[in-house]
Amino acid sequence: MESRMKCRLLTCLCVAVFCFLASPVYAQGTLTGKVTDSETGDPLPGANVVVTSADVQTGAATNTSGEFSVRNLPAGTYTVIVSYIGYEKKVLTDVQVASGETKTLDVSLVLTGIEINPIAVTASRRTEKALEAPASISVLEAREIVQAVAPSSDQVLLNVTGLDAAQTGIDRREIVLRGFNNAFSGEAYVLTDNRQAAVASLGVNMHSIMPNQTTDLERVEIVRGPGAALYGAGVDEGVIHYITKDPFSYPGTTLSLSGGNRSAFSGQFRHAGVIAGRLGYKLTAQYARANDWALDPNDPLDREQLELDKEGLERNYDYMKFNGNLLLEYRFSENTTLTATAGYSTLDAIVLTGIGTAQAKNFGYRYGQIRFVSGNFFAQTYLNVNDMGDSFVYGTGADLVDKSKLWNIQAQYLMPISGGRHNLIFGFDYDRTTPDTDGTIYGRNEDRDLISEPGAYVQAQIGLNSKLDLTGALRVDYNNLQDDFILSPRVALVIKPNTQHSFRLTYNKAFTSPGVTENFLDIVAREPDEQFPIRIRGRGSVDGFRFARNPAFGQIPGSNSDLVAYSLNPATLGQPQPVGLPVGPVYGAVYDALSQVPLDQIRALLPPPLNDPNVLPDQQLAGLIALLSPQFTNVEGFSPGVLGLLNLTTQEIDVISDVEDIKPLTINTTHSFEVGYKGLIENRVLFAVDVYFTQKKNFVGPLLNETPFVFVPGLASDLEAALAQGIANNTTLAAILGQVGQTPEGVAALIVQLASEQLPDANTPVAIVDPIENAPKPGEAPELMLAYRNFGKVNYYGVDASLQVIASERLSFFGNLSWISDDFFDNKELNETNTDLSVALNAPSFKTKFGFSYRVPFGISFNGAGRYVKGFPVESGPYVGRIDNYFVVDVGAGYDLGRFAPGARVDLLVQNVLNNKHREFIGAPKIGRFGMLQLSYTFR
Repeated sequence: MESRMKCRLLTCLCVAVFCFLASPVYAQGTLTGKVTDSETGDPLPGANVVVTSADVQTGAATNTSGEFSVRNLPAGTYTVIVSYIGYEKKVLTDVQVASGETKTLDVSLVLTGIEINPIAVTASRRTEKALEAPASISVLEAREIVQAVAPSSDQVLLNVTGLDAAQTGIDRREIVLRGFNNAFSGEAYVLTDNRQAAVASLGVNMHSIMPNQTTDLERVEIVRGPGAALYGAGVDEGVIHYITKDPFSYPGTTLSLSGGNRSAFSGQFRHAGVIAGRLGYKLTAQYARANDWALDPNDPLDREQLELDKEGLERNYDYMKFNGNLLLEYRFSENTTLTATAGYSTLDAIVLTGIGTAQAKNFGYRYGQIRFVSGNFFAQTYLNVNDMGDSFVYGTGADLVDKSKLWNIQAQYLMPISGGRHNLIFGFDYDRTTPDTDGTIYGRNEDRDLISEPGAYVQAQIGLNSKLDLTGALRVDYNNLQDDFILSPRVALVIKPNTQHSFRLTYNKAFTSPGVTENFLDIVAREPDEQFPIRIRGRGSVDGFRFARNPAFGQIPGSNSDLVAYSLNPATLGQPQPVGLPVGPVYGAVYDALSQVPLDQIRALLPPPLNDPNVLPDQQLAGLIALLSPQFTNVEGFSPGVLGLLNLTTQEIDVISDVEDIKPLTINTTHSFEVGYKGLIENRVLFAVDVYFTQKKNFVGPLLNETPFVFVPGLASDLEAALAQGIANNTTLAAILGQVGQTPEGVAALIVQLASEQLPDANTPVAIVDPIENAPKPGEAPELMLAYRNFGKVNYYGVDASLQVIASERLSFFGNLSWISDDFFDNKELNETNTDLSVALNAPSFKTKFGFSYRVPFGISFNGAGRYVKGFPVESGPYVGRIDNYFVVDVGAGYDLGRFAPGARVDLLVQNVLNNKHREFIGAPKIGRFGMLQLSYTFR
């Protein structure tokens, strides 16, 4: 009994002690809230919240919605310090937290300058600070985007380090990272909310029809350098990721109207809300129109482009676009969401393409996307569908039809290890491109042009210690056309001496599979006419092309070539012939013309004394002409031809010695080594520099003319010699000529001189060398074929450097420069023996950008930027030439009208304020000043 009592007393004592010790825990409180921008109300992700008292030192960072939660706070009085780089620090004292209370504390911070170390997700496909990312990255925040008054949000990209943006229209830019630009470019991998935003099948980035309006953008992340290890085929230059605002963090309605010169008008609408705390919705729409810049027929470069258009077709410089988008997002819990989006875009504008200038008319696409996120698991599927409307090519007037589809499915899981010190990411994705152009773009390849690409990847991020992170990734992809597995590795070492400095060493191997266009293109770019009686056709090189050879046709002078050419003579059009002209048939045509000329006209053309009837009577002259007939005067011989490639833009001929077969396209590999540094000094100065070396092998160049013409520069002299020999062999004719004092050589020279206007001169093609796969049928017009080919190997290196300075609470500066070792690679640099092969970077080897932003009281701000671009050569399909150096200045101003109408603001942006009329790409018009004033109003 006693023992039982002791046991019970001991149990009660233990319970009492436990309750006494545990009671403070159960009585602890929680401090939650949201940190936002004081002017815009936008959340500030990654803000630092420190909670202190005499006994407690704790804190948290805000999530992507700007929300924070600090748990397990004993009851008491606290000091809360909220800081965010680029904003004034806020200190809140005497913050009371009661036992068991969940206290809400919302904090708004005042902007002092630029955001220097923002949150990013694109470089590693997970949330991380930009300073810690294993790649060169730039992040544009909402407050920078809102000042971009322009028809499209790509305006915000212009001052990004290492980015090339060649403006070809009022709302059309060819944008790439670190060079290798093109007309109709798709080199940069562009995403909108994780969905590839390029036009399906064509693979071209049309920023003007992407659903990325400035009123709906939360941020834009730009990653320079290869990213194939995570994103797959084609990501060898970098990633541009537009991330839009979600309805939960950004509810409300925004209406924006803007107008400017060139009859420009733009309207944007955004409405978002939440139903029952679970279902978010968002509707966005945009409309824009303007009068685009036009080619000047008095400008030599512009005139050359206009002369390529089909006769009677006049260019339409009216620009118009519309896009509308709908989003629904259901939140099952704080960490689990299901999102569905859909949209439609359409565009009317002049667009440069790889086969020549086209008129986009009702050109657009529609898309649907479903995303599911649950904790660290992400999955999505989307479908992009083209719609070219009534678009056509100016060179032919032919309609363009494109109903192609791109379907993608992907999933990814992030596995934190050791409390997040290490992270393992693995996933897979699958792309299926199904072209459908009714034969207008892919012609004979329409039924064999499907491309399927599944891939899987794994990435490990290991925190070796607090100052050293190692990232390794490996991806494997399969391409049905290449019928092979391709590996893309990635290794990065990030050294962090402290939280404000980081060094980065990276290696990436990326690959680019030839796209649908490069493989299967089969389109007529220009039909024959009186000025140019040859069809021009663009061809994909999925099977390659071979040139026919026949030793019986002889050789090209100075080469070992025995090519078969196809006649341009209307009488023998499209028929095979040797590379050159047999002089016998040529003389037959000359004699036929000569025999039709009346005797008195022939006599008038003869030199003395043959023009004297007493010396050479009509009867004797007629007899001589009769004896010159090929029936009696046998003319034999061959005038060998030379090969020359026609430059369609300059109309100049480059003489070549031979042609090279085009091999079936293979994958392009890119090896890139990079050293980078990024440092934050006194929370006011950010300096970054990246030095990289890149090697590209087997990359696919632009469309090039692959079918040379045949010219016979020695035809007149060869005909004259053969005719002299024929006359000498006609003993009767030679004797009669001797009686009037004439030699066979003299008469032959006279006849050739009389026929000189009918003979092809050194610049007149007589035949064309088409490959077997594109050979004309007898009677058909031969075709000048533009095609793609892989080039051997090229090495180059470069530097990107940038500086951001918060000079004061109101004044900030930025500056950057980019340099690449070369902007043009000849055959030696490409490791090719063919001297006619070359590739242009189609971008400057040097550029620099700099500017400032200044805020004054009462919500007024000013900004300005200058961009200098060094001139560079362009070789992109039919667009060949050189861009001159240019320098442009953009200025802007903004005024927050919140004191008078909360949520209202007005912004002004003037591009090229000095009206420096300049050209940024061959084939595009000169660009002048363009300004727009925007009034926007947001209410919640």
